[in-house]
Amino acid sequence: MEGLEPPSEIGAEPTYVLVPAPPRAPPRAPPRVVGPGRREREYLAKVSGLQAELEAAALVERGSARRLDRMERKLEAVREVVELQEKKEHRLILALGALQRENEILREKLALGTAERRPKALPPRRSFLARLFRRA
Repeated sequence: MEGLEPPSEIGAEPTYVLVPAPPRAPPRAPPRVVGPGRREREYLAKVSGLQAELEAAALVERGSARRLDRMERKLEAVREVVELQEKKEHRLILALGALQRENEILREKLALGTAERRPKALPPRRSFLARLFRRA
């Protein structure tokens, strides 16, 4: 065997000597550059398609975030308007209740006043059309 020497003593570890390989002959032609094959081209096409899809998804996500922010601002504005409207309605309800109470008090006063004095019987009133055409 080339590159190996037999052990010098029995029971000792073998010693190996590395012998350099003979030089190779120079290449006859420059190496041929081979482009990507069918599988590699499919892979590169798929990767470029996924990159385009990722960019589109990033644009959609950014646009969605902006739209969401706009909608949240609108919702907050609507909530403020609704809150103001509810406060106005509450004040209006209180005012209406006060007017109802005042109306009841006036009715009671009127009922007491009419019971004390009897108004004269009024003649029947003619209708608007009868008055307009002067008919009885």
